[in-house]
Amino acid sequence: MTAIYSNAKNWLVQADLLAKSGLTDLIAGKDSGAGYGKAIIGDFSIMMPAAYSLVRNRNIMHHETISKDGAWLRYVEGSRLDLKDVQFFWGSAALAQSDHTLLHEDKAKKAELALESILADLAVLNIPSGVKLEISLSNHNPDRWATEIKCRVEGTHTFEHLHPVTRSIVTKTVEIVVTGIYPEGFGSIAHCLFGEASLVLDPSELAIALDIGSSTWLVTVFNGSGAVIDRHLIEGGAGELHSMIAEALDKRNDRVSLLSKDVKHSPSLVNQGIIEGTFTYGGNHLTGKKFETEYSQCLDEWWSNRIEKFANFVTAGNYLDRAKYLVAWGGGVSLPVVDQNLAGLGFVILNNPQFINALGLKLLTQISRGA
Repeated sequence: MTAIYSNAKNWLVQADLLAKSGLTDLIAGKDSGAGYGKAIIGDFSIMMPAAYSLVRNRNIMHHETISKDGAWLRYVEGSRLDLKDVQFFWGSAALAQSDHTLLHEDKAKKAELALESILADLAVLNIPSGVKLEISLSNHNPDRWATEIKCRVEGTHTFEHLHPVTRSIVTKTVEIVVTGIYPEGFGSIAHCLFGEASLVLDPSELAIALDIGSSTWLVTVFNGSGAVIDRHLIEGGAGELHSMIAEALDKRNDRVSLLSKDVKHSPSLVNQGIIEGTFTYGGNHLTGKKFETEYSQCLDEWWSNRIEKFANFVTAGNYLDRAKYLVAWGGGVSLPVVDQNLAGLGFVILNNPQFINALGLKLLTQISRGA
């Protein structure tokens, strides 16, 4: 059973236990994602915003920054000589910096910063020093980036981070072995066919998968052997919905909104209100406002436009009538109303949909090592 860091107290307890566990070997899968990176490391899952910020002024103390979805790190020494003494923020800690980089804005960064992303996961998890990590990764273009990712990630790495419990700076050394670099979504198919949530699908039968992510809707047609028959990319994932709601809030003219009428509403704060289930933007009396109406209106436009494109693709390719399953994963499938819409269309919605690809990548790691 995979444990998920669902709250700060649970995270701190688990982080303390993991540091004292004495583990020497960990098997992992890493989905770099668009808005969020997801990883399954051992029996733990972790999700952080895919954001990076280089620390340029090393005389300023940045060591106080750590949470269950962000951290400060310093690369001390190891196989990556180019990173020696480099400090950086990752996740929510990076978003707090004005000069942060969002990985989905430059897909090359997913490859170039692959090691930093993994080390940030290990820091937040608070893994013991001396661990050997075997990991499978996904990338949008393995033919272009696989060799570079492997060169950047593999090897022995010593780094510093802030201990989440004691708040002291600790030094960790980890050996990383890359067991495979797969196309995005390949892990999800492996999980469906060969993992815990197996679909009963013969090699001659088809399934249609819909992955609703932060940036896109990705439609994949695959068979019972795991072979990809066809794919179709629809632009405008959940992040587009958040932006539509933020723009709708910009146009409000109610009294509360006039107090901040020159401030552009943040899609990330919209997302936060959806995740928390409050449908409230902001956390104080000046900015706090309900957006259920905007959510309903924007969702209808966002959903209808994209589900029509999905339908056009699967019917034009004569896939819909032949498919034994419609299956959905990705963070967007859990959005309120979207989950009901998908269920009404007959989709199988898997548990922990955001982590399906990472779970499958971990499974591929296990298979590659004969575990």
